[in-house]
Amino acid sequence: MAMIEILDSVRRIVFKWVNTASRIQSNLSIGDTVISVADSRRFSPGDQVMLKKGGAAGVYETGLIIDAVDTDNHLITLSVGTLNDWTIAEDTILIKTIEEQFVQGIYVGDPDVIPRFPAITVNGLSRTSEWMTLESTKERYQIELTIYVQSSTHEKGYRFCCAMADEIQKGLKRNLFPLVADYNITTLGSDINVGDVNIELTNRDDYVSYPRRIIIEDDYSTHENWITYIFTEDDNVSGANESIRLADCVPFSFDKDEASVIIPDRFIFNSWPSEMQYGSIHKGELLKAAKISWFAEEEEIQSLCRQEPKLR
Repeated sequence: MAMIEILDSVRRIVFKWVNTASRIQSNLSIGDTVISVADSRRFSPGDQVMLKKGGAAGVYETGLIIDAVDTDNHLITLSVGTLNDWTIAEDTILIKTIEEQFVQGIYVGDPDVIPRFPAITVNGLSRTSEWMTLESTKERYQIELTIYVQSSTHEKGYRFCCAMADEIQKGLKRNLFPLVADYNITTLGSDINVGDVNIELTNRDDYVSYPRRIIIEDDYSTHENWITYIFTEDDNVSGANESIRLADCVPFSFDKDEASVIIPDRFIFNSWPSEMQYGSIHKGELLKAAKISWFAEEEEIQSLCRQEPKLR
């Protein structure tokens, strides 16, 4: 089990939170304050946002502030009305901005040369191991995330640096159990209704064992559960060859044509952005930086081979 998969997982979380965008779902007229979007989960009251026509450089409206978010109905209310008309046909996107700047790159490691700023690095610092049970260890990964801005941007750059660090730590706190490779992906064999415990999968026998963690998600909802039983033909239930039983009832409905089923091989059972530093000076005072210290803990099974040769 390697560090690099942890870094890739963190970068995926960071990317989703620093590039928050969602397409509008209904046309907007001048003065409208309520926007229907495809997904509102990563927007919050007080966020600065802009409307941008997809595929057209320079066609946008900035300076919009979110007043309220209705996550159930995917509605966003602005503090003031829009100044322009926006249509679905123009592929209009609502984009979160910070000081009207955008991250230009997210890099794994700590490169000596970063071509464009603002930029973010995700750097693995250390891995420690200690016994957890008689046959497993607790592997602890320490990672440092750094947000860089050029010092020539002065107060605006500093404000961006601090706000971006706050945004990233919010995303990390909402992903206490991050998805880390390796994992398998399959689909549902039938729709899931609220309260279901038994569900059908396609290609079940290629991936499934129990007890095993399982994640069901679509564009709007995600649900984590555990497989507690795998049905066989002897159980005499509908779809037994592809059915499994979960530990808990499913709290959402999932359409089999829209949902994915993820079956991870690794499980991070604890993670947290434990420390943040603002306003560091970096690389000869040319850059300012904010740093986030993040750790993750994972249980690793140790298959000890007592017949391991000692001399060869």
